[in-house]
Amino acid sequence: MRDSNGQRTPGSRHDPRTPAVRPEWRVEVDLHLHTTASDGTLSPTQLVDQIASTTLRIIAITDHDSTDGVEEAGEAAAKHSNLTVIPGIELGTATNDSELHLLGYFIDIHNESLQSKLNQFRTERFDVARAMVNKLAEIKRPVSWERVIEMADGSVGRPHIARAMVEAGHVQTVGEAFERFLGNDGIARFPRPKLHPVDALQMIHAAGGVGVIAHPRTVNRIEPLVKELANAGLAGIEVYAEKYSSNKRDSYLDIATKHNLIPAGGTDFHALGAKNETVPGANGPPPDTAIKLLESARRMHGNNIGNVPEGMS
Repeated sequence: MRDSNGQRTPGSRHDPRTPAVRPEWRVEVDLHLHTTASDGTLSPTQLVDQIASTTLRIIAITDHDSTDGVEEAGEAAAKHSNLTVIPGIELGTATNDSELHLLGYFIDIHNESLQSKLNQFRTERFDVARAMVNKLAEIKRPVSWERVIEMADGSVGRPHIARAMVEAGHVQTVGEAFERFLGNDGIARFPRPKLHPVDALQMIHAAGGVGVIAHPRTVNRIEPLVKELANAGLAGIEVYAEKYSSNKRDSYLDIATKHNLIPAGGTDFHALGAKNETVPGANGPPPDTAIKLLESARRMHGNNIGNVPEGMS
């Protein structure tokens, strides 16, 4: 999305032409990764096998509204030396004027209350995706619902519809599909009911985890919301993520410092095949970030942390 001056708005995808700001440290941690359990294109095993050849040592699988890829990723990581998988989740939330995603780490993926709510979210995703496919047919941009489901192989979402649109020849890229049809102002967009961020954070806490704000660029007024979430027990905010400019990164680092939050991050890798997609190992937070998040979880939950992977216990 762009405003009247042609500039990208806070809720849009970042401009892939933005030059990457590489960390000064050896990148050993990536806390934001997706698999075919949601809208990534690599299976958990494929993702882990790819990562095994990088400098990464600690990763988190953070699929949208799904933990189905966590166990497979852990099993795959066990076949590689010095690679640990943190069980994670990414939850979509919304306020009156913004979308905000929350990442949860060290959660108990078998928590019954968590899984019940995730099943509800996936059902809502399914219904909304079907409505968008129907709308595309109405505007003469039909895609096969069966093909969308085949691509999803798990939790269906807009990226699967976008890839089906590329296959059908309606758009040239996934980005174009979002820009014109599926993004927040797209003509085929159907919003789904979403939690308030504080409610999502409480879900993460109830499953023994800690929460971190993902890609804060999507939030129109970040400071008041960070303050509210920090008061509710938020552990961190993504700072070393995507292709932020040095100024943008520093602004989020200032927010983290102000609210005593852990500066976290990761690539938000989906393996979409985009020319300028940030790949695992190219960006990430300082090497001690995962340990700091675990310490935060221990302060909050004591011995009742949801799940501490063997490589960090």
